[in-house]
Amino acid sequence: MANDNETVVRRFYEALSTGDSAQVDESLAADWEALPALRAGDGPEGWKASIAHLRGVFSDLTVEIEHVVVNRDMVAVRAVSRGKHTGELLGVEGTGREIEFPAADFHQVVDGRIVRTWHLEDYFSIATQIGLEFTRGA
Repeated sequence: MANDNETVVRRFYEALSTGDSAQVDESLAADWEALPALRAGDGPEGWKASIAHLRGVFSDLTVEIEHVVVNRDMVAVRAVSRGKHTGELLGVEGTGREIEFPAADFHQVVDGRIVRTWHLEDYFSIATQIGLEFTRGA
């Protein structure tokens, strides 16, 4: 059975999977901070802009939560996102490839809202799946 903090965090991911901005407003504090910082900015509006961007890059975007650990005000999540690369990312136009990338997040929840999120995503995996090639320097 999910506790209240876990339920709030699950809404955060549901918003990414569905694009439902009401879920963002229900899960994030007005002064929510993402670490590292989002290019779109902090707060609910920054996350909404990031969701719109990601859903534009990856059509049929879904997020599967694989593990959740709750410890008082902290909720750790390991999730896998999947979608079709249809929009420009990292200078690469949409390839039509199915992409899968894991992420790990730690969310701090205070008074029923997420106030801070530490996020780590496997960008190298995304880059190689969309066709970027990396070479070793001499």
